[in-house]
Amino acid sequence: DMLFTALYVLEVILKVTINGWKKYTESARNVFDFFITCMTILASLYVYYPNAYNDKHLIRFIVMTRVLRLTRLLFSIKSFRLLGAITLDILPASRDIFVVLLFVAYFFATLGQLLYGGNITRDPTNPLSYALLGATDFTGNAYWPNNLNDMFSSMNVLFNLLVVNNWTECIEGFEYTTGGKTVRFFFLFFHLICVTVISNVITSVVINSFFQQLEVIEQRYGHNERVGHTSIRGSRAFFAANELTGTKTGVQGKYSAHIRAVNFDVDVDERAVMRRVFGR
Repeated sequence: DMLFTALYVLEVILKVTINGWKKYTESARNVFDFFITCMTILASLYVYYPNAYNDKHLIRFIVMTRVLRLTRLLFSIKSFRLLGAITLDILPASRDIFVVLLFVAYFFATLGQLLYGGNITRDPTNPLSYALLGATDFTGNAYWPNNLNDMFSSMNVLFNLLVVNNWTECIEGFEYTTGGKTVRFFFLFFHLICVTVISNVITSVVINSFFQQLEVIEQRYGHNERVGHTSIRGSRAFFAANELTGTKTGVQGKYSAHIRAVNFDVDVDERAVMRRVFGR
């Protein structure tokens, strides 16, 4: 652990010495490495300095977080970069449907608390706790947190139903505590509305938006073009400041321009905007 910590410190010192502090901190990767290195040093001092805490796993856990640096390999692959860009673009399109799903889940969670709140309990003074012992699959899998006693637990139960995760064992506990099978209608209606309808709508919207956005991105960023003395590459325009749209500015140097919508749910064709601005 101390060896790796020393290597990380040496790495930071060399980078700062060669590149300088300003250039070093311009990279998000370097900032992340610097933060992890500082955390490792503090953890080492805390663990090895004489005190009641001597668990070395803390240092190993912090060092392991540096494995996140491997994610930069994904961003170096064009397919993964494209997938990430499309995912960010289609999230606003799916927002309204997720809000509907949350509203329906909240409604069923509230209704479940009114109808079956307190049925799942381990309180020995409550007769329902003895009735629950007959649900061998429920108790054997220790599904006690899967109850409708409060909002958080109710949302947990509904999420299990949404991903169709052992919902039959969950229902068994409610059947034994209610003494009947009418509770199945509650879970059935949630399954029909959220799983069969809303989940499929979300899937179709995401898939449709994905291919639409893929086509848009390929049209926007598929090639480089020149508009006058300006070169448009991707969503950026690169130009010399001494002459803009035929006007001599007297400013020297090369610059780049980038246009971005203030609201994420607004779809802007940056390339078309660049053409209009620099093509006048």
